[in-house]
Order: sequence, then structure tokens, then C-alpha cells
Amino acid sequence: MKTLKTFLITLFICADALAAEGQAGKSGGGSIFSGSFAESLWTVAAFVLLLFVLGKYAWKPLLKALKDREEHIRGQIDAAEHSRKEAQKMREDIEQRRTQILQDATDRALKHEQELTEAAHRKISEIRQQAAQDIEKARASAEDQLWEQAGDIMLLLGKKVLGRVIAEGDNKQLIDAAIAELKSDKTG
Repeated sequence: MKTLKTFLITLFICADALAAEGQAGKSGGGSIFSGSFAESLWTVAAFVLLLFVLGKYAWKPLLKALKDREEHIRGQIDAAEHSRKEAQKMREDIEQRRTQILQDATDRALKHEQELTEAAHRKISEIRQQAAQDIEKARASAEDQLWEQAGDIMLLLGKKVLGRVIAEGDNKQLIDAAIAELKSDKTG
């Protein structure tokens, strides 16, 4: 409002100066600024009326349109900022999920590896126990065969030394007794 008053005062001063020059110009010739104070006053009044009409019907809608555009642009900037923050948040969530999935997969792989290792150790232990049992059975069988062969050798030796054959039953009893005595000497 203060600017408008200053502008109007400046306009009236300029109009008065132009009118004074116009009076001086009547005597000197035809100038575009030549004219009376009344013409200057009507010119200023027409200009003020033009300013008022433009201000009311053109300037205010123009300012409103500019203000609306500014608000629209500000809204778009805010929406873009909000979208950027949402995208950043989604990116962080995805990164966190990816890290969690990798950690879970690693944990499962390590657990599976540990289970496989334990199963392999159990299997190895079972195989060792089975092998030890098989070896013990084979040793016992070989020992029994050895004793039987020793008995047969003794029977053959007795036959050759004595020159006669002892009854099969008596021979078997003598051999079994000798084998039992040898076994007890071995363990004792």
C-alpha cells in the first residue's frame, strides 16, 4: 500500500512537470509532452483506473495462479522427497533382509555340515566296531582251527610214535584235555 502511494505521488509530480513543459512547448512548437494540467490529470486518472482494473481483475488472478503453481511445485518437491525417503527405507529393508537371508543360509549350511560330520564320525565308529568284531571273530575262528590242526597233528604223532591207534573217542578226550590245558596256560 505504501508503495502504491509513493508511486501515485511520483506520477502526479511527473504529470505536473510534463504539463509545465507542455505550456512552455506551446510557445516553442509541437512536442509530444505538450498539453495542459487537466490533460495530465486525466491521463493520471486513466492510468490509476487502469492500474485498479488490472490489479483487481488481472493482477490478483495472476498472483493467485503463481501462488498455486508455487504450492503445486512445493507439493511435488515434498512428494519427491517423501518418495526418496520411502525408497531409501525400502532399500535399507531389502539390504537387511538380504543380510538376514545370507546369515540364515550360512547358519543352516554350517549346521548341515556339522550334522554330516557327526554322521560320518558315527559311521566310522560303527565301521571300526564292526571291523573289530569281525577281526575278533576271525581270530577266534583261526585260533579254533589252529587248535584243531594241532590236535590232528598230535593224533598223527601219537599214532606214529606209539604205532597204534587209540580209540577215536579216547583220542578225542585226550586231545580236548590237552587243548584245554594249553589254553589255560596261555590265559593264566
